[in-house]
Amino acid sequence: MRTQSVDTSLDAERVLVDMIRKASVSKRFEFIQSWATLMIEAGRQDVQRLHPEANDEEVLFLFIERQYGKHLADKLRMVLRTRGIQSEGIPEFHAAIIPLIGALEALHVPYALAGSLASSLYGMQRATLQVDVVADLQAVHIPSLLNRLRGVYLFQGEEVDTAIRQKLPFTLVHLASLLKVVVTLAEQRVGSQQVFHRTRQITLVEGSQPISVLSPELVILSLLEAFKRSHQRADDLWYDLLGVLKVQSTDLDVAFLEQQAVVLDIADLLKRALVDSGLRDE
Repeated sequence: MRTQSVDTSLDAERVLVDMIRKASVSKRFEFIQSWATLMIEAGRQDVQRLHPEANDEEVLFLFIERQYGKHLADKLRMVLRTRGIQSEGIPEFHAAIIPLIGALEALHVPYALAGSLASSLYGMQRATLQVDVVADLQAVHIPSLLNRLRGVYLFQGEEVDTAIRQKLPFTLVHLASLLKVVVTLAEQRVGSQQVFHRTRQITLVEGSQPISVLSPELVILSLLEAFKRSHQRADDLWYDLLGVLKVQSTDLDVAFLEQQAVVLDIADLLKRALVDSGLRDE
């Protein structure tokens, strides 16, 4: 078994994995938000150090510029000022995704949470400033979807329209939290025929409605595909993958993973991951 860090002993990691397994998903979700908050605070402190004359708002947007690029940061600044919205830049993931999910459910569009947020719910928690959602959106949904999202997210209607018609991802930015939400069309996903048959209904915040999340098996396959596309150089993806394998362990449908890995031509990578995570012997 390969530990997540060279500085962590095998025994210490086993204790950590056991603690994560015992924690509720809502508690894991709290950890993710805490990590993201710490990352933002550290980033803003670094910006303040480099720009001591900047006020809090300027520091926030200089940090956003680092994360999203100057063009998007300038658009956000203009929209927030025009609408009189004051954002603290606090990473409230639940608040960032609920309006989108509400719109999708109202339109009867199947969806599921994916990406680093999903892998952190199933595996080792880490900081992220992006929410990924896979949805079965079609051209017929465009007018109603845009009307429901307007005023809550920053987006270009023409870009969203084109993306849905051409089956491409599109990006929204939640105005209150400044979190980026990337929507991927279902046909682009690994195992697209089974995406919405392999989801879990998960409560992220106690007392709130459950949210559809990709199954851990589909998250693993997506991470393997992404790692392959990186020419096997993206260590962060590999460690996210190992985290999910270690925490989910014997609960995984390994037969499904192996079957799909052959179809996707990632069987060798899956075998290596199972060994590195301690689920298989060399």
